[in-house]
Amino acid sequence: MMSKFLSKQGHIIEESRGINPDGDPIQRLQTALSAFLGTDELTAETALIINNACEKGRISFAKVEEISEGNSEEVLLLCWEWRLLVPVRSSKCGEWDDRLLVLDHGEIYELPNVVKYLIKSARRTGQWDPDFALTELFSDTDETLRSRIPDLLKKMNGLAHFNIINAFQIRQACARANVNQSVDTLIALLKAGGVISPKLRALSDVAKAGSPVYEINPCLLA
Repeated sequence: MMSKFLSKQGHIIEESRGINPDGDPIQRLQTALSAFLGTDELTAETALIINNACEKGRISFAKVEEISEGNSEEVLLLCWEWRLLVPVRSSKCGEWDDRLLVLDHGEIYELPNVVKYLIKSARRTGQWDPDFALTELFSDTDETLRSRIPDLLKKMNGLAHFNIINAFQIRQACARANVNQSVDTLIALLKAGGVISPKLRALSDVAKAGSPVYEINPCLLA
């Protein structure tokens, strides 16, 4: 069954990055995912599903069901756990902890922006490369900021607790990574890129920190 999944190929977006000549783009994406998802059938299906979603930035439940052939719920739960895909449906706003994961026809799931760059890179190189994805995500910003974003994420992760971080800690991470950008502006950019998302329901954490609390996208920490 695995070979059936590996034989399917998606559209390739060519970019100037070191290309791994071994295998096709889907095989390389699966290899990259297997570094943190393991090597099983769900990983193969996840590669096909997020590859398909990458073309338009989103995918329907019906399409997931068509690709996964019986494992749609398991694959979507896995993608949601790692924030590879997030449901479009929400109760009030667009923050991740306000999204409603409904596994049924008519539902749509979207890729956080940074995940698109992770997928495109992995299809060429066979590696899950958050550093490259972050620099591409910030390609329209100042070159100094762009070059320091990967280190900033590492500093943020070092201060986070189970990938949860508050605004004061982001400010600390900026100082440690020599990022001089306005913290408010930087947080807005990180949110827009799908790198972080506010934890609106973590009221006790917000009260304890005395500042907004954010979730770091776990697929960037894999």
